[in-house]
Order: sequence, then structure tokens, then C-alpha cells
Amino acid sequence: MSVVVTPLASLADVVKKTVFTAPVHDIHTHLYEPAFGDLLLWGIDDLLTYHYLVAEFFRFSRISYESFWKLDKVTQADLIWNELFVKRSPLSEACRGVITTLQKLGLDPNEENLASIRSWFASQKPAHHVEIFLKLDGLVSVFMNNSPFDPAERS
Repeated sequence: MSVVVTPLASLADVVKKTVFTAPVHDIHTHLYEPAFGDLLLWGIDDLLTYHYLVAEFFRFSRISYESFWKLDKVTQADLIWNELFVKRSPLSEACRGVITTLQKLGLDPNEENLASIRSWFASQKPAHHVEIFLKLDGLVSVFMNNSPFDPAERS
């Protein structure tokens, strides 16, 4: 029996290539088909008002829960962007996900405000947007986790 010795650098390259080319099955997706209507959350405002980022926002903000939830989604997203991305370094996993998403889409995550990012998303069609993410992330299948207790999701 012979043993093949691989230099550490080569091994790292093999592992990296294997990980980055492996097919991905998302078993807990929030990426819905456009046919699902309002259940499809996409765009920078939906990305920023994801519940992990909202919870993180409240760690730093002085706004009350009641006041925050009375605001429209665009204003909520602006507050979260300013608090978590402009005022401080976005270090949490949830913040890093937003930065990675913007970078993969070719958008600048260093923007002070969201105008140009919103403009880019407004120029996209939801079906095309979903296709972009399937390809960018190497997704070969997704499984939606609908709640049977929510009438909008049950159907």
C-alpha cells in the first residue's frame, strides 16, 4: 500500500474547490417562487427587516418596539441600515449575510443610504431575482417551510 503525500497548500485548494462546487440543498428556505405573491420577500428592505437583524437593531437603538412596528418597512430598513451598517462595523452573521448578498449582486455595501441599492432592486423582476440567487449560491433544490397554521401560507 502506498501513501500519497499532498502538500498542505494543495490540500487546502482541494478542500476549497470541493466546498465551493458542491451542490446545495436549502432545507429551510425563505426564497419563495414569485407565484407565491406576498410570501416572496426580496429586495433590500425585506433583507434588512429580517427578524435576526430587527432583534440585533434593538440591542443598539433607543426606539421603542411599539414605535418601530408602527413604521413602514422602508423606514424600518433605513433605521436598521443606519444603526447596524453605517454607525458600526457589521460583524454579526446576519449582517455579514447582507454584505455578502450585496457583494454577490455587484452592489456597494459601503453606501451611506439605500437609494442606489433600492433603485437596483426596483429594476429587477422577481422571477429573474430568484434565478440569480439559485445560480449564485449553487442551489439545486429548495424546500419551503410553510406554516399550516397561517392561512396565507397554508394554500
